[in-house]
Amino acid sequence: MKNLSVLIFFICLLVSTSSKAQNLSDSLQYLNNEFPKSLLLTTFDKQLDTYRLRTGLNFNKRFGKFQFFTKENLTSTLIRAKENNIRSEHFLFISSAFKLNNKIDLGLRLKNNILTDSRDIGINKASLSSVTFYTKYSPKNAVYLSPFFGYSNNKQIGQTDYGLIYGLEGSVNDYLISNIKLNSMFKFVNEDILPRKNLVRAFNVRLENNFDKNIQNFFTVKYSRNRKDFYFLADSATASFFNVKNNIQSRIETDYYFEDRLGNDNASTNLKWNIAGKLLWRNIDRDTRYKTSPVVSSSLFDTQINELRVEMESLVSYTSSFFNGVLRILYNERDEKNITKNPKDNQSILFEEKSDLERRKNNNAKRISISLSGNLNLSESDKINFSLYQNKLRYDTPSSENFDDRDELLSIIRLQYVKTFTPFFEGFVNADATISQTVYIFSEKSSNNNINRIFMLSTGGKYSGKMVKSTNSFSVSANYTVYDFEDINPNFKSFSFRQFTARDSTSIKFSRKLSLLSYNYVKLSEQGNLRWKEFTTTPTRYLKEIFSETKLIVKPSRLSYAIGLRIFLLNTYNYKGIKKVINSKFLSIAPVTEIKLNLLDVLYFRLYGWYEFITFTNGQSKQQTNLSMQVNYYF
Repeated sequence: MKNLSVLIFFICLLVSTSSKAQNLSDSLQYLNNEFPKSLLLTTFDKQLDTYRLRTGLNFNKRFGKFQFFTKENLTSTLIRAKENNIRSEHFLFISSAFKLNNKIDLGLRLKNNILTDSRDIGINKASLSSVTFYTKYSPKNAVYLSPFFGYSNNKQIGQTDYGLIYGLEGSVNDYLISNIKLNSMFKFVNEDILPRKNLVRAFNVRLENNFDKNIQNFFTVKYSRNRKDFYFLADSATASFFNVKNNIQSRIETDYYFEDRLGNDNASTNLKWNIAGKLLWRNIDRDTRYKTSPVVSSSLFDTQINELRVEMESLVSYTSSFFNGVLRILYNERDEKNITKNPKDNQSILFEEKSDLERRKNNNAKRISISLSGNLNLSESDKINFSLYQNKLRYDTPSSENFDDRDELLSIIRLQYVKTFTPFFEGFVNADATISQTVYIFSEKSSNNNINRIFMLSTGGKYSGKMVKSTNSFSVSANYTVYDFEDINPNFKSFSFRQFTARDSTSIKFSRKLSLLSYNYVKLSEQGNLRWKEFTTTPTRYLKEIFSETKLIVKPSRLSYAIGLRIFLLNTYNYKGIKKVINSKFLSIAPVTEIKLNLLDVLYFRLYGWYEFITFTNGQSKQQTNLSMQVNYYF
């Protein structure tokens, strides 16, 4: 298969001649020279005991035939606790290219990535650095080849490896053969940082056939093989026998993907359709480098995952001045097998235990879903939007010791009515319902069988006047979860969660330079034990949450200032009978200030902060500062 893929790719290169890049080439590193514009940014956030700093630089400049781009990001997070935690990640990327002539570019790239974490975890320090020299060669228009060669430095768990990195990238874009359009991509990468070895093999082909001006057929084939080697601490027996500190695990993933899609998406008709079939075969191998004989730990046995997925999709859409709608039907079937690989000289009880554990993971899943969405334009001022979704999942496991077999059913319906009363005011009413049911086949897990029902009704409006703009909404929602066998298992109790929410966002423009902005919400929530047959609840917990932030904004120019007040209240209550009893109180009152500067596409600056006066349940109080700063400079 590997040799066949390479052969097909080079045949495609020999016959290609035409225009622009497609999505197949998005994963190419050396052939993709589209970099973002120059930008310098800094953000800082401090909330509670978490401090986060991020700085970044993008610099993109062309000097005649020479192009230079650099990108640098530094992210650092400090969490203050009994033992402070500091995590930092630094990334640097430098690319330079010189256009030798119309067919050949020469370039140099440098990458550096460093990760540090003060916690004592598996990988708390790691780094990856590489420098590569590459050429970009175009033998024909829109046909590109890019061989590259360089040096890599990779550090994991205190062990540093050095080695060569080399490979080849290629692409063919929009080549026409009669009525067939061809796009292709090839990627071959080797990273020999011995004793580890990483590699990438990727090959994609897409054929587009236009039977006539209204019907198109797309056929796509993808192949990829990726290998990554990781260090992990060796056990004492392995370390002593092989005289190593770290063992090596290789993760090799191989994917085959086929898709055929037929439709009239580009047709100038009201009715459009699209049908597709997909086939995916995936294999994941995990291999451990150093193993004692006999194996003394079941975790050292190598494993393999084989996955086969088949998918069929059909879509129909209709568009007119009165009705727009889309109907989509999807069928998906996936089969997964987990295998334990065993060296011939390691027939042992540990192998049988590991094999049995992996076999329990084998599964087969079948899913079918149907969705319908659209809108009705009843008049210029009256619209109805709707969406329906129905999904069924059947999950089976062949192992007699796996009891996860289950059926899942999900139904979602939403209906919205929108009324434009005047050019300044628009109102809406929404009704939503979600019903899901989970049924475990075997008695060992059937106590988890449940039906979840969520209902929500909301209404609101949006007013847009010359001086005042306001958006308001009010909603009530109810979440009911009912277990089938709660009478048998006292650990499973049916429950309800009901909530009322009111939101308001209002801005008032007093003049060109002075305005008021306010955002507020109230949430009242109740949780309780549910008796669905009688449709009664016994409340157990109640929450009241109120938030309000109002700012007065002065904007004499592109620089604006704001001062205001921020209030946050959260009270929780327990119940004694039908009486609510306060359990906890949290009240935060904070003056707020904000400074903004926006110079079109040149500079954006924002400083936002509030100083909290916090009061707790027992009357204790504290004060703390919260700050957020962002600077973006485009040059």
